[in-house]
Amino acid sequence: MIKDNHFLAGSLLRTFGTKGEIILKFKNDLPKKIKKLESIFVEADGKLVPFFIVAIQEKSVNTTLVKLEGVDSEKKAHEFINADFYLSESQIKNLNYSTEEYIDITGYIVKDQHNKLVGQVIEFLDIPENPLLKVKTSVNELLLPANDELIIEVDDDERVILLHIVDGIIDLD
Repeated sequence: MIKDNHFLAGSLLRTFGTKGEIILKFKNDLPKKIKKLESIFVEADGKLVPFFIVAIQEKSVNTTLVKLEGVDSEKKAHEFINADFYLSESQIKNLNYSTEEYIDITGYIVKDQHNKLVGQVIEFLDIPENPLLKVKTSVNELLLPANDELIIEVDDDERVILLHIVDGIIDLD
């Protein structure tokens, strides 16, 4: 998702400790490189608010513990939980990431090679060599492979992904 030339990087997952630390959950593998960042932009009341990073520590492949300037209590940190955070285009470039990597496909409709509705993307799992789409169907959730060879077309205007799906995979529970 792009908002005012800023790209959705993830969300503020939960508080940590009593001094305002927050766990950030990334949509991509930025925790390895985020130590180079000086700030992030947090969505609050529909606007992007810049916060300077005071301290940062990588926790896992897609989470980081961060201390933001001005957020100095658990109560203050809790106000931002589940908020999305963004990076500017210049920050993305400084981290050597392409802005194309930040297209958020959550909410896109998935159709099979016969143009039959499969469901809606609820999460993109960026697993090296095996990216997956978590898709909510009318009856369950599916994990579908999303590598380049299987993606027939992505229509960002209509928010539709046309995907080659092996026969029978949708019927698996």
